[in-house]
Amino acid sequence: MKNYLFIVFICLHSFSSFSQIAFLKGYIVNDKGDTIRGEVKINPKKEQDNYSKVFFKEESGTQKSYKPNKVKAYGFDNQHFTALDYDGELKFYKVLVIGEISLYKMMFEVINMNAVSYAAEYFITRKEDKKMTSVKENKFKKQLQEMMSGAAGFANEYDGDKKINEESAIQVIKKYNNRTGNE
Repeated sequence: MKNYLFIVFICLHSFSSFSQIAFLKGYIVNDKGDTIRGEVKINPKKEQDNYSKVFFKEESGTQKSYKPNKVKAYGFDNQHFTALDYDGELKFYKVLVIGEISLYKMMFEVINMNAVSYAAEYFITRKEDKKMTSVKENKFKKQLQEMMSGAAGFANEYDGDKKINEESAIQVIKKYNNRTGNE
């Protein structure tokens, strides 16, 4: 019986440690444009925190929390965030695709009947005009077709309906950005 309880304890402890706060190799880009390598502290249970601040430990061991007005960008584990304006306030946007057409994701807090939840908002931009356009989820394919003028056939490959299909959007935009020649 003791062995059984011990095994259960070890399993529960191991399971909880997988979802614990962790430091991952990463970087920040300071306001001067310098890239500083170190570790980024992440909490898998609070993904939304990635959009408002970054806790960073430099290779020297110095630890500090940064808001988007203090660093231009940061990244870890093949995820990249950049500081951009959101309704007059700088927030971190997750960079989903960067190129001729770029796609960003922003998370924000929603309070409904005293219950707090988080929702995503997507933004798309063309390199040439740099204007951030809010994605209208049920009209995303049409927005893609307009942005991909001259090669709008790529947009037809987008597989989404009322809610944005993030994976499909990333694939279509990457394919468009990597195209050679015309359709």
